[in-house]
Amino acid sequence: MPKNKIMIVEDEGLTAAYIQDILESAGYVVVAHEFSGEDAIESALKHEPDLILMDIRLQGRMDGIEAAGEIQKRMSVPIVYLTAHSDKSILERARLTLPYGYVLKPFNSKELHSNVEMALYKHRTEQNLNALAFYDSLTGLPNRSLFFDRFEQALKMAKRSQHSMALMMIDINDLSGINQAMGHDVGDQLLIDASARMTQCVRESDTVARLGDDEFIITLTNIKEPNDVCYVATKIIVSVGKPFYINSTNCSLGVSIGISLFPDDGDSLKTLLKEADAAMYRAKEGGRNRYRFFTETCEKTNRDIGFLLDKVSGFVLARKGVWDEDGWVDLLIDAKRSGVPFSNDITQYIGSLLEAIKKLYVSALPVDADVDKVIPILCHNILDFIMERDGVWKQADWELLLVKIKTHGIEMTDNLYNVIRDLLDALNALFVLLCKK
Repeated sequence: MPKNKIMIVEDEGLTAAYIQDILESAGYVVVAHEFSGEDAIESALKHEPDLILMDIRLQGRMDGIEAAGEIQKRMSVPIVYLTAHSDKSILERARLTLPYGYVLKPFNSKELHSNVEMALYKHRTEQNLNALAFYDSLTGLPNRSLFFDRFEQALKMAKRSQHSMALMMIDINDLSGINQAMGHDVGDQLLIDASARMTQCVRESDTVARLGDDEFIITLTNIKEPNDVCYVATKIIVSVGKPFYINSTNCSLGVSIGISLFPDDGDSLKTLLKEADAAMYRAKEGGRNRYRFFTETCEKTNRDIGFLLDKVSGFVLARKGVWDEDGWVDLLIDAKRSGVPFSNDITQYIGSLLEAIKKLYVSALPVDADVDKVIPILCHNILDFIMERDGVWKQADWELLLVKIKTHGIEMTDNLYNVIRDLLDALNALFVLLCKK
């Protein structure tokens, strides 16, 4: 076990020599002895001691309390004060620097040794607790809590400096299959190695964190243009995609990356997270080793839902509100061929949309209405309403939608009102589901 390194800051030579003799006899390594606060700051940064013994009264313009404060701004190191004075005002100043102990002069070797040991133990304990609270136990990366805190700070700085930022959501593909086939020990080692590779792909000013089992998140600060983000995403895909050799086993991983940008895509952590997550699901949909920007995801979601709406409304109009099971299957097959991602939930809400438009055609509109014109207008007014509000609206917005519908000369009846609500619910569900895909 390596010996603890201690730095002495004491302007009395004999006292310093006495302290050094006690420490070295106890098995510590004295890395430096400084006489002034200014020299102590420089020496602490150079030697990175495990503990500093700091005399409060020092030569020069800076006393030990001021020097301790400056050192703590730059590094985390426990400081134990040495002092012959117990003046209340001095101790109050010293307390503000959160010292790990006080040793009153004169002292003997046992007093000094016990104070040093207690300070080192307390600091190690705090570091361990800090690691448990803010760092992932497997990879050593920042966890969700620490990442969110760092992101909020970076976001404030970006807003002040008017710099761009990127948020990257990363999913490790097929990790569950590796765990099943090769065991969780191999899966854990892959996560450790993959996280190390991702960290090497970014700058020290950026943050890589682990959110969950196979999900990671990265903040890129001071982005000059989107191509910079593309470069990092490609580096990560290539780096993580190289073979891993674990316990004589050769395997590889793929990643899917979703990207949102500040300020283009949003100006809050909640919004940027949601958007990066949606983009990541779109990347996964395309296969392994892909990245997608949220802007691209929005464009595809809008195209997909617009396509579905046209397909369904066209289906109802072409069949005049009547079809059989084969017709329903043909509609789904046609939609799937277009590249729209499907799931049981999406199929369900396509069915809900189909039934709502059928009600429009059969009974909700006036008998003399030109359904071939009115139905597409109504449907796209509702879709535009959802997209403009990103799927979230208030009662006042809903009332404005009804006013807009009336401007097309459509009389609002109770039946039509209910059908429009059904249309809105079905289209909004599809919008949300497609955003997550």
